[in-house]
Amino acid sequence: MFKKIRDRVDQASRRGAARGAQEFRQHAEQFRQEAAAEGYDITPQLPTPQLAAQAFRMLNADPEMAAFLALPADEQLRQQQELQAYGTELRRLYDTGEPATLVVRGLEPTHRTVAGQARYTATLEVTRADGTTYRTVTPLITPLATIQQYAPGTRHEARVDPADPAKVAVFGPIG
Repeated sequence: MFKKIRDRVDQASRRGAARGAQEFRQHAEQFRQEAAAEGYDITPQLPTPQLAAQAFRMLNADPEMAAFLALPADEQLRQQQELQAYGTELRRLYDTGEPATLVVRGLEPTHRTVAGQARYTATLEVTRADGTTYRTVTPLITPLATIQQYAPGTRHEARVDPADPAKVAVFGPIG
């Protein structure tokens, strides 16, 4: 009896996995086509058991991401939208901002995370292209694993909003 039930469960699991893989391929192709129409070459890949195992190992190593994934779906969506808005502002400043350099003078944790990434308040000493220097405070959202590159005293490339110099985007470190 037990063997029969086990075999039925196994067959149902295999049929479900096959159906899921087929649906994934259909949606992945639609995504690929829409991305190509916007100039991107992105082909989603069906996760392998090895990739799934790696993702679970990473979750164990990143408790903030695990906590984020445990949130209700509406809060996950809100945080993803907040992170998207932050990224969009960085992109805007990168594309339209005035090149500058900066030194991180202070970095204070806000004890908040956004989509599993830590949020900080950064005090920056900005040097504009004309040589003028000023201080400003700006939010900084980054994975905990990369926060050391923003330690006080580090120098970075930056972009400044010409219309509002308080809006500064921090980019790559300067060696």
